[in-house]
Amino acid sequence: MKTILALAAGYVIGAKAGGKELDRLGRSLKSLYNTDEFADVVSAARAQVGSTLRELAAIVDSDQHVPDMGGDLVATVRHIVGRDI
Repeated sequence: MKTILALAAGYVIGAKAGGKELDRLGRSLKSLYNTDEFADVVSAARAQVGSTLRELAAIVDSDQHVPDMGGDLVATVRHIVGRDI
């Protein structure tokens, strides 16, 4: 949701600054997406999500009990992947 709000704010600011600035912002974002660093971040995020989903699937398949963390999804996932805080 924050990303959508940031994009909307950027669009409004860009529209007020004129099309030239909005085009410049678009080129900057495109340049960012084309970097090796961004590709590495996306790859790492995909690997982490895939690993977490496999672990969750293993829990579901094995009927392993996951303690109630009071509805805190982040705490539950941390517990599942072994990073209790």
